[in-house]
Amino acid sequence: MKTEAVLDDIRARIESGYPLLFLKTAEEDRWERELAELALESERGLVTWTITRGLQPPISGEDHEPPSASRLLTQIRDYPEEHLFLIKDFHPYLQDPLVLRQLRDLLPELIAQRKTLLLFGPVLQVPLELEKDSVRIELPIPDYDDLRDEFDQVLAVLRQAANPLQLSSDNEDRLIKAVMGLTAQEARKAWMRALRGRTELNDDVFTALISEKRTLASGSDLLEFYDLDENVADIGGLDQLKEWMSKRAEAYSPRAREQGIPLPKGMLLLGVQGCGKSLTARATARLLSFPLMRLDIAALLGAQRGESEKNMRSVLSLVESIAPAVLWLDEIEKGFAGVEGDGVGAADATMLRLVGTFLTWMAEIQKPIFVVATANSVENLPPEMLRRGRFDELFFVDLPNFEERKHILGIHLKKRGWKTEQFDLSDLARRTDGFSGAELEQIVVTALIEAFGNGQILSQEELERAWRSTVPLSVTMEDKIFALRNWAQDRCRRATSDSRVTAMLEAEQRIETTRIPVDDDDSAPLPPWAQLAASGQLKAGIVEYVRKDGDVLFPGLVEAMSPYMEVAGDQGLAVRSNPNTVLWAGMSQPLCELICELVSSKRLYIHPTDIERYKQIQKGVRLPILKEPTDEKVPRASWLAASLRTAPHPVHSARLSRIGRMKLGGS
Repeated sequence: MKTEAVLDDIRARIESGYPLLFLKTAEEDRWERELAELALESERGLVTWTITRGLQPPISGEDHEPPSASRLLTQIRDYPEEHLFLIKDFHPYLQDPLVLRQLRDLLPELIAQRKTLLLFGPVLQVPLELEKDSVRIELPIPDYDDLRDEFDQVLAVLRQAANPLQLSSDNEDRLIKAVMGLTAQEARKAWMRALRGRTELNDDVFTALISEKRTLASGSDLLEFYDLDENVADIGGLDQLKEWMSKRAEAYSPRAREQGIPLPKGMLLLGVQGCGKSLTARATARLLSFPLMRLDIAALLGAQRGESEKNMRSVLSLVESIAPAVLWLDEIEKGFAGVEGDGVGAADATMLRLVGTFLTWMAEIQKPIFVVATANSVENLPPEMLRRGRFDELFFVDLPNFEERKHILGIHLKKRGWKTEQFDLSDLARRTDGFSGAELEQIVVTALIEAFGNGQILSQEELERAWRSTVPLSVTMEDKIFALRNWAQDRCRRATSDSRVTAMLEAEQRIETTRIPVDDDDSAPLPPWAQLAASGQLKAGIVEYVRKDGDVLFPGLVEAMSPYMEVAGDQGLAVRSNPNTVLWAGMSQPLCELICELVSSKRLYIHPTDIERYKQIQKGVRLPILKEPTDEKVPRASWLAASLRTAPHPVHSARLSRIGRMKLGGS
């Protein structure tokens, strides 16, 4: 329920003479403010009580006796009529028979004097003796409108910065929805943490906000919370599915709400194993900026009668409390196995009830929850789940075509830092007809491991050897895949464009077998460190360069890496524990970040070196010279001549183990 609706309910009960309301909430400050306003509007006095401070305000003068539960119930009689008493954390004292009897004796007087006790706290325990005389109300966490007010206050603080973040109305809406399910205080802290110091918005902000919801699902063994690491760009092909999803994402916008556009329910992805169904589920959550939770259907089953159905209702209630969210049911045909029996009475009665509960929930849910179900077969799926109206769409995800295979290979090479132009992906995509996305990824992984094990750099030949050693699923399970394709032909929408033009283009690409040479035959082979850097493996290239030379000055490293990345800039390196100890300057931000990461991970080490080495190459930093590292704070910026090695310094290793990037003058 919305905050306003709950307040109206509480107000009506107070005015109707209810003497005892149990209010459960973890948001003490927010609801105390709301109840104070309610008391003001109802023209009633409000008195609060805690075991540490007693009644506030006291009935008369100073009270020197220590507060107690028994004394509280005596003092309430002294207050005038038509008062509300907000009593915090009273549940431990209800275990005392004397206090419980006092409270029951007090009830007739409360009714006569139009007083109401609001027993307020995070625990909702009503003794059996009070069940008929009280009402239990669970106070809701903030809804969208409540969070809108909180967000405006956060924005007011952030706009005081020198270069404040500019947000569109759509972005503000996404930022609010990303924290729905959190308390107001949690939401404020999450926004401040994610937005402070930012001048532009990106996906990392929404990922950070959504990760704050992890604790909401942590108390359940039935839901698994996923970080949003993958996005739509990580999916190779599936253009029709991507286009469909982008349109559904728009249905959650404020504009869509204004026009009365219904909320999408979800989609069922049916297809061949290893073709990106699970990846699509994870990418969908990032596209919508919703938290992703995976429901393990098998874990719902309990040994006792009715336990499974109770687990289902509990987990669906938890999902609603976290909404907006994406609920992922992976391999749903296995989770709901037993719904379709082979004979009369063969179907599992418990599973039938679980399916019924879930489908009813999907039909009636009013909150922004997008369900993504994946399946590898249709044999065990109940027909009622496949009919239109349960899911918005049923997609069939087939084995990737030529262009998709080429795209998938490129994605997995880029994810591991390799430049795709160094390889003939067209030739490899032509050879891998019938391979799934997972099998294409395994080709890349196998080739990388084999090349590294042989002391070589990844090459086209290694990729081809990995291809030859892989037997695709389309060969070992040809009959099942054929049957699945036939079933989906007229029942599902294809996730990939399937037109004759696409088929003709693919055929033309398959005929083309010209391989792009990686290196000019007349040129001398590059050293291993340069091959790594040229292939995009910059960190590995830097380490190999330092390992080859043994002791590298910063100018030498800058010059060596210049053909492979931007090296010049206004950034420099300094010792974190002594920030005025400058190591080098005039470098680009990416190069500084690479060096910092390598030193932090102890793959490279900083060593003080003789200043004469820099004088010989006529290089240096225009700062006073620091002869050696020191634990004493350097009063002004000074240059420490240093070099990079792959082994720690015997004396100064600890002092120089953490370096940072900062903006400095040129060298």
